[in-house]
Amino acid sequence: MSTGRLFLPGVPPRIPAGAGGAVRCGTLTSVMIIGGVVAGAAVGSAVYALAARLAGRVPAAGICEVACAVIGAVATLGGTAPATLAFALLGWWSVGLATVDILVRRLPNILTLGGGAGVVSVAWFTGHGAAALAGAALMTTPMLVVHLASPRSLGAGDVKLAVALGAATAVAGTRAWLVAALLPSVLTVLVVAVLGVVRRRASRAEPALPGVPHGPSMCAAALLGFCVEQ
Repeated sequence: MSTGRLFLPGVPPRIPAGAGGAVRCGTLTSVMIIGGVVAGAAVGSAVYALAARLAGRVPAAGICEVACAVIGAVATLGGTAPATLAFALLGWWSVGLATVDILVRRLPNILTLGGGAGVVSVAWFTGHGAAALAGAALMTTPMLVVHLASPRSLGAGDVKLAVALGAATAVAGTRAWLVAALLPSVLTVLVVAVLGVVRRRASRAEPALPGVPHGPSMCAAALLGFCVEQ
């Protein structure tokens, strides 16, 4: 079907204005995503080794590398360099925490308290200290109350983790904080329900509710909150 344009032999077709810029932009985006994947996979190897050392057990092969690679790719879509770096660091740190929590149902202090101190310090020196402290306090306080009332239902590690996640998401924005605060319980309940169905079908018996760590849901919700804010 004719397009109404005449192309003469030996004369290259004229590229519409702006098309070259779009091509260059798409190429640059692809390069950034590939770079994020490569960087994430490299970091994932270190995260894998750290998680294995902290847990005293070996995680599934490749799980940390793949998760960190995906986070690296998503981080490149954040727009600004600070947003990209913040999401990547938070995500890679979260992979380490979640891996250990899944393996041994424990969140190491070196990651929770160290992460909280790091987030608050960076926020303070970048002029967001008040928001970070407020976000950390608002997220941690109700969780601390629940932990004191029923330590078996919510561990101390989850309370410590809330300091870092509350501070980080508060600096990112109100929507990020709300998602990080409200979504984890929903995610954990869904995981428990799915695992219950799987176990029931596998054993053909009514199983007890499987013990599910809450830390991974908290980390996933915080990362999703960052995405929503962007």
